[in-house]
Amino acid sequence: MLPQKVYETIRWIIAIVLPAVSLLITTLANVWGWNIPAEQICLTIDALALFLGAIFGISKIKNDNK
Repeated sequence: MLPQKVYETIRWIIAIVLPAVSLLITTLANVWGWNIPAEQICLTIDALALFLGAIFGISKIKNDNK
């Protein structure tokens, strides 16, 4: 079982930080004309955030039912 502070930090990273980083990369790549595969990078970050959120949510539901 995770301590509450660790749980809240992980939840914040999954729900706030990863989507914000994805948006930042997309925006800056378009504004500055960066020659990077921004769409692929951001889709990867978004997929990772969704996957982690789902796994984290399932774990929380199972823990709450104990």
